[in-house]
Amino acid sequence: MKRAIVIFIFFAFFTSYESGVRSYGLFAQDDKLVSLSKQIIEADNNAELSGPFAELKDYYFNDNKYPEFVDFLKSLGQKKEALAPFTDYYIALARFNQLKYLEDKQLWEEYFNQGSLYKDEVTLAGQKAVSATAKDSPLHIYSRLLLWEFHKHQE
Repeated sequence: MKRAIVIFIFFAFFTSYESGVRSYGLFAQDDKLVSLSKQIIEADNNAELSGPFAELKDYYFNDNKYPEFVDFLKSLGQKKEALAPFTDYYIALARFNQLKYLEDKQLWEEYFNQGSLYKDEVTLAGQKAVSATAKDSPLHIYSRLLLWEFHKHQE
């Protein structure tokens, strides 16, 4: 009887500890998103935006969360219009990587149902980023390179 109680207490503690660790991991991720969002919204110039946007990209791309990243970027763009070149570039980048992911994983249903919308979004967002940036800015160059890579991939 005592042995059964000890085993029960052990499993109860272990499972609650494990779920607490998982919950903490989720909260830590949410804290990171909040922190990055705050850095982006409070940035005074483009130089302060590159790092947080790159971290956001890594955060979402590591788990192939392309649609979530695009939604997040669109919500950021609505909060501050000056972010448009960055949000446009990263939307185009996310959709391009999402298309490549769908091809690699052979997820043809989504690819054929949504692929043309994603392709249009790559082109439109990429062109908007190019138009909104100076020719010598890194974001302009990255946007042009992304569009070239996208069109090359389509051939």
